[in-house]
Amino acid sequence: MKFIYIDESGGHDKDGVFVMCGLMIDAYKLRKKTSEFETIFEGIFDKHKIAISDFKTHKFINGKGGWSNIELDERKSFIDTVCRKAIDNGGMVFGITLLMKKFNETCKDGKYEKPFKMDYWISSAMFIACLVQKKMQAIKNGKGLTVFVVDDKKTHMTTLSEELHEGHPWFDGLYQIRGKRNGKSIWIERNKENRFNQIINTAFAIKSNHSTLIQVSDVISYVYRRHFELKICDESWEGEKDYFKDLVDVLDLERVRLGQCPSLPCVKFYKAATHPEWAL
Repeated sequence: MKFIYIDESGGHDKDGVFVMCGLMIDAYKLRKKTSEFETIFEGIFDKHKIAISDFKTHKFINGKGGWSNIELDERKSFIDTVCRKAIDNGGMVFGITLLMKKFNETCKDGKYEKPFKMDYWISSAMFIACLVQKKMQAIKNGKGLTVFVVDDKKTHMTTLSEELHEGHPWFDGLYQIRGKRNGKSIWIERNKENRFNQIINTAFAIKSNHSTLIQVSDVISYVYRRHFELKICDESWEGEKDYFKDLVDVLDLERVRLGQCPSLPCVKFYKAATHPEWAL
């Protein structure tokens, strides 16, 4: 069994970038991984006598608020450690990066049929769910069953939970598998029984200050977000662009890709809405 912890970064700027990422960990490694991250986070809190219940990466790395007295090199080293520990010992990254301008244009022109009004948060969460389903359905003996844990967003959780439970066929193309019929390769149709059947029950919400692993996913999401932002904006400090590129190169080693899919509206929608340099 697996656990995936999901958080997001960005989306407030209509011309900006929105990233949602999840860190997946095997159930039997969960306690050890959680303990390791708690030691890392509590270490920097205790060292600087800072009591911040809700860790936000963008504030931390830029030295805002309670983090202003920590030197940049120490902040950089902390984020680097978190990213490397995340993918250590089997950790996998699932994610999506939307370019908000492209996403809004894609939704507005009516070119792509969608099952319901998907805002950028729901669209991203459903994509990650499809990515989890596609990756985990190939694992036998129930070892791919996944607990889907999301940073609590009360305005979105009901919709997300309903969609995962109902399994709308519009998303099928994102996690269909190939088979053979009469000697020819085909995409096997999904049915109600095997739609999102690797996700246990539905999505579960947790407050970020109650889970270090949600905070880790916030770090991962911000790293990708800032990497893409720096392609079109100036650095806030010298070497920032190279720093985030190096971290993305580390995370990409264990980032799960969608791979081959049938040419269906759902696949075309996400290809049109994502950042042009984000490989689905």
